[in-house]
Amino acid sequence: MATYNDFERQFAKFLDAAEDVRRFSALAATEQGAAGVLLHVDYLKASGAIGFYYPDWIAVQETPDGDVHWILETKGRVWDGTDLKDRAMRRWCERAQAATGMRWRYSRVDQRDFEAFHRTRRRLGGLLAEILLASMEELRAQCAHLGEDEVRRARDEGRA
Repeated sequence: MATYNDFERQFAKFLDAAEDVRRFSALAATEQGAAGVLLHVDYLKASGAIGFYYPDWIAVQETPDGDVHWILETKGRVWDGTDLKDRAMRRWCERAQAATGMRWRYSRVDQRDFEAFHRTRRRLGGLLAEILLASMEELRAQCAHLGEDEVRRARDEGRA
């Protein structure tokens, strides 16, 4: 399987051993847009230019409620604009689900989170839950200094 670095190799090993993953594939290529990579999502960059986002992985997770098709992005480092790609991929998943009736989800797996949790989890669902909880705790800590008025104002303005 094509991988670019040790993080991606470790992630592939995790997916291969995960008890709830039916199948998965790396969507990597030697260059973005190279032959064989058909899945990409257009998104609007902060500059206003159109960008093309090529996600890293697709995995099918078995759950009690049926299969979930995951688009997974492994990130060693989060750059400016990554959140724009994340939002575009989530919108793509919503549209794919509406069009196909299959459940589609997106998650970014940052290297620091993967390294913190993958050894204690044997299921993709467990890993993604730990990552979500960690990001919620981080957000809570970032907002701890805000006063009630600031939080209320941010909500009113649609920022929170």
